[in-house]
Order: sequence, then structure tokens, then C-alpha cells
Amino acid sequence: MKKNIIYIVMACTLTGFSACSGDYEDASQKHVYTESESPYLRTDAEATVPLTAEFRKGHVTAVTVNLDDYAELIRSKLGMSIDEMVAGVGTGKVVFYNINVNRGVWDKTAPTKGTTGWYYDKSGIVTSADGQAGSVELHADSKTLELLVPAQSAAGVTFAVNVGFAVNSGQNYDRYIRFNIQFLVSDPSLATPIFTIPSGDYASFEIPFADYQEAIETCMGMTLKEFNAAVQSTDGDIALYMVDESGRWLTDKAYTANGLGYWCDGNGTPRGWGDGCVYYVETHDGTVGVGRYPGIASGTQKTVHFVYASKSDPTKYFEFVCTATFE
Repeated sequence: MKKNIIYIVMACTLTGFSACSGDYEDASQKHVYTESESPYLRTDAEATVPLTAEFRKGHVTAVTVNLDDYAELIRSKLGMSIDEMVAGVGTGKVVFYNINVNRGVWDKTAPTKGTTGWYYDKSGIVTSADGQAGSVELHADSKTLELLVPAQSAAGVTFAVNVGFAVNSGQNYDRYIRFNIQFLVSDPSLATPIFTIPSGDYASFEIPFADYQEAIETCMGMTLKEFNAAVQSTDGDIALYMVDESGRWLTDKAYTANGLGYWCDGNGTPRGWGDGCVYYVETHDGTVGVGRYPGIASGTQKTVHFVYASKSDPTKYFEFVCTATFE
């Protein structure tokens, strides 16, 4: 009886080894994905290109990614040239899809922008044009990716999307290049000082330009010294505009105070000196002063909104939204 039990155990053991061997072969073979399945994303840090697409509130322009800049990486990872990769998208030899990083798979959602692009919501999820916070589109003719957000996007909008090109081997998308794109709508041009205007007729609070040197140099494309020199003349390229409650620059108003400066009513609308004035904004050497008209009651508080901008290139500007309390 004991001998029979030993034979039975040996037979079961051999059967078990045979079954394990078959499972191993099955597991080691590549899975062939159908059109309805989402292929897994093989991890390859070297194939990932991190990008930041920063847009400026109020003056949005498209960010263009030139695929030629990644020619060496594309050849290394896909084994083809830029032209071959882009042409392959049209023939099906190469796929251009989104990547769901949370699930670790390729996302085969059909384009929602043209034939080679998508709109995304604020969570980076593919959506329609109506619900978009941004978009990515491949332009095959110029071999570029165009990244864009709506013109009226608010500062602070940020989300990430991942798109990639992969060789369509018929089994997987293991040979690929991926763009990890961080969208950001910023407003480096905005200063929001809070201050008190001293008592006394025509007294002013002076805002030093040097307090905003980095922002001014970034936004205006010139040094602080060059900016200060430029705003001392009304005939140069830099203008001062008041901004109304809707955010519109009042570019059609003549200066009514000294130099680049205006007398304004309580709503910030430029006007000539006299009854109805509440404050003035006036450019001085190294500062911009916000001062009071005679007789303004102590404790009065106003939002003083103005902008310095290039006449030749309005995308170069620096904006002040001040909270001023009259002492």
C-alpha cells in the first residue's frame, strides 16, 4: 500500500511540472491586442520627453513642438527617421495615441480635434471642443505638435497629458517615444500691491519698479534700467494704459497727467484734471506714483488697475492691480 502511494505522488508531481512548463510558455509569449483592447505601456524612461507648455493669461499663443528636435531619440527608439515616423501615422505603420499613465496603457480614443489631435478637460481627460481646457494636434506637413489653450483661459489652470508615437508591430507598442506635457496658464505680469496714500492734497504712494525687477525684465524683454529709461518719455515704445472693470486696456485715451500718467475718476477712467477726479497714476524716475485729488475722504478705498505695454508688441506688458486706501 505504501509503495502505491509513492507511485501516485510521483505521477502527480510529474504532471504538475508539465502543467507549469506549459503555463510558462504561454506567459512568455507576447499578447496580440485587438482593435478594442488598450495595449499596456512598457516602461522606458529614456523614451519619455518631459515638456512644459506655458501660456500667458490674456495673450495666449500656441506652443509648437518641433519633432525634428527629437530626431536622434526617434531613430533610437522607433528605428526610423522623422519623415518615416510621420508618414507612418498616415499608413498605420505608426500609431499616434494618448497614454493613460494611471492605468499604464495606451488610450485609443479617436481624435476629437481634426484627424490627429485631441481636446482635454482640466483633468487632462479627452473631451470635446466645448469642454476643453487645452489641446494637442499633430501637423504632419510641418512635423510639429501644436499645443494650445483657449484664449480666455484663467491664470492657474494646469493639467498634464501624455501622447506618444509607437511602431505598430501587430502585437504591441513597445517601440515608442512619449511626450509628457504639462499645461500651465500663468500670469507673471501681474503685481498686486496694497498700500495707503498719505494725507494731503496731491500726496502719492510711490511703487518702486525695483520691487518687481525680475517680473518686469521677464515680461518686457529688457533690463530694469532700460525699462525705467523707456517709461520716461511719451514718445517711446512703452505706453501706460488704464484698465477698466472688464479687463480692457484703454488704449485710446490721451495722457492727462505728467509724462506717462492719467488723472482718473473713481472707476479708473482717464479724464482731465478737475471736479470728478479721484486719483492720478503718474510715472516717475524709478517708480510709479498713485496720488490723490484734493478733498477725497479719508478711508476711501479704490482698485487702481493699469498696465505698461509695448506699442509694437502688446504681448510684452506688465500689469498692476493696486488696492489703495486714502489715509
